[in-house]
Amino acid sequence: MENKKKMQELEIQDALEYTKCIINTVRGPLIILYEDLSVALANRSFCQVFKVKPEETEGQHIYDLGNRQWDIPKLRELLEDILPKATNFDDFEVEHDFPGIGKRIMLLNACRIYLEANRTKLIILAIEDITERKKIEELCEKIKKLEAQLKKNP
Repeated sequence: MENKKKMQELEIQDALEYTKCIINTVRGPLIILYEDLSVALANRSFCQVFKVKPEETEGQHIYDLGNRQWDIPKLRELLEDILPKATNFDDFEVEHDFPGIGKRIMLLNACRIYLEANRTKLIILAIEDITERKKIEELCEKIKKLEAQLKKNP
């Protein structure tokens, strides 16, 4: 019986290591939160993009990250109002000015999962920075308006 328990523990450790490797391989920022919204894991991309260290991030409440720079009203809306009523949410747009990084427009995708083995509820939060894309879209709109004006008044 003791051998079986040790084998199960090793399988769990292997699964956890496997999961961490997958998460760190994802190119975009990704963060996993516990049910209380503290950070279980932040991938390498999240740390690089938002200029934080894993040891300063993991275990912290999401709203406390980076001197409370993640205390964003639209993020609160997603995590506290929308996500508890649905298991996932895609393309939730959030705009925020991060100290030291600047204004960012992000699309958030979130998913709640329940780990049966240890009765843990987690939230996976994927972040796509669309700041540059939005700038290009705005520029294209300006160009279209200018072209339309030029056609009216040659």
